[in-house]
Amino acid sequence: MAKWTTAATGLVLVAAISCGGGGGASDVPAPTPGLSILTGKTVLVLPVQYARQLPDGWVGGASGRRDAALQATSEIVFALGEYGGRADWVFPDQQQAALDQQPAIEGVSPYMLSAGDLLREGSHAKDFRDPLYGQIRMLAALFDARYAVWPLEVFSLQEKDEPQGRLAIRAYLLDVRAGTVLWYGIVPGDDQPPASAGALATLAQIYAELISP
Repeated sequence: MAKWTTAATGLVLVAAISCGGGGGASDVPAPTPGLSILTGKTVLVLPVQYARQLPDGWVGGASGRRDAALQATSEIVFALGEYGGRADWVFPDQQQAALDQQPAIEGVSPYMLSAGDLLREGSHAKDFRDPLYGQIRMLAALFDARYAVWPLEVFSLQEKDEPQGRLAIRAYLLDVRAGTVLWYGIVPGDDQPPASAGALATLAQIYAELISP
């Protein structure tokens, strides 16, 4: 596990590399390991699947777990749209619209992916298997995309000197064709109350800046 600070935000990023797509275990971690490969590529942006209840409510003042995940996804999509970057992002609503045009594809939705194993493995995940592999591979094939970024979970990251914690994203970079995890990281926001709208908006901006090549 490695820690560093970004000059732009002054916040600590905590990340670990799973070397499924290149680089060895002795590689020196960089603030955005492996994310430069997204430049000029079509990249799936998978929606937030999990939102933990926070000490002061739900993220963004949401009414419950599902609403919290959707709100977090919306903020991330907005931030990526504002930040831009040299990747061609394919957002969850585009993925769902494409699926709706393919009635032969059943049982696949970007908002209901089988991500339990990946979440449990965390930084130890080096690959992802069926049924998740088949689901994401199907989505990627609709756009001829090889890579996916996934802000899988939003939660409160607890620090000893911060009793309320700070809002954070558990994030992955996936090679969809190979079924491998190229990068895993925990991306923390600022010190606003985790359930506040401001905390979510700021965290989404930090995440967008991190993954934009």
